[in-house]
Amino acid sequence: MQSSRVGEEMVGRAGVSASWILIEHPGPWPASAPESVLPAFVSQRLDAVAGRLRVLLIRRPRARRVPDPLCVISWSNGTRHWMREKRVRDYRELDGLDFGSIAAGVEPDFGVERRVPLVAVCTHGKKDACCAELGRPVLAALSATDADLWECTHVGGDRFAANVVAFPHGLYFSRLGGDSAREAVAAFLDGSIALPHFRGRSTLSQPAQVAEHAVRELTGIMRIDALRRVVESDDPGSGGRLVQIQLESRRFGVTVRSEPQGNEIRHGCGSGGPIAWSRWVVVGLREVSS
Repeated sequence: MQSSRVGEEMVGRAGVSASWILIEHPGPWPASAPESVLPAFVSQRLDAVAGRLRVLLIRRPRARRVPDPLCVISWSNGTRHWMREKRVRDYRELDGLDFGSIAAGVEPDFGVERRVPLVAVCTHGKKDACCAELGRPVLAALSATDADLWECTHVGGDRFAANVVAFPHGLYFSRLGGDSAREAVAAFLDGSIALPHFRGRSTLSQPAQVAEHAVRELTGIMRIDALRRVVESDDPGSGGRLVQIQLESRRFGVTVRSEPQGNEIRHGCGSGGPIAWSRWVVVGLREVSS
């Protein structure tokens, strides 16, 4: 793919959202899903929290009948998380949810607490052919693992396919093949991050995603729950962002800047025209005495 050939880094390019609603739907999934397949009044209410709450349609591999769809609500701020789940008889039951509160991290009285992690593989081929062409082999490779595995609609970053998002933490793993997907998911289920294919944590801004990756690469600390604190501010001297991040008891200051690149790339596997792209660059990283 052109993205890889021109050296576009995937680190720091995960979609940003702390709150997710995953809704079981058998398909077919048009390019405009999930909005176009949900009841209009649910879609309209979700529009009001766009950018703060993300919706995915999910389905079991090869499942084309769903008598009582599962709905999973997942939230994380990087250091804390919760999940709720409920089977619904009709998607209209979702209209009773307070989407604004969920987007703010308030755990709803909805169904039961979910303790089992969930792994979603993007196979949304109608959105971009890369998702199906590269996602389905990864889905097949993961079918023999212990993961609670689902395929899902568009998660963003088709050019980084195959893409996997692991919940409740919102961890993006990308540019996966069968072997690397098994390694990434096995590490996730063990409570660790497989760094080579870690694109970012959706609960953090993109500069903070870059900072987390850089600090983990430096320290070798891979436990998911090692993240203790993240604080961001502008850094006028560099024209970027200063991210103060703590992993376990160690604290770091990371300065991250976006730098536009001169060459354009074609987006994904579709027929779209070329797009400009930029690179996140770590311009400073130092450990801070506690």
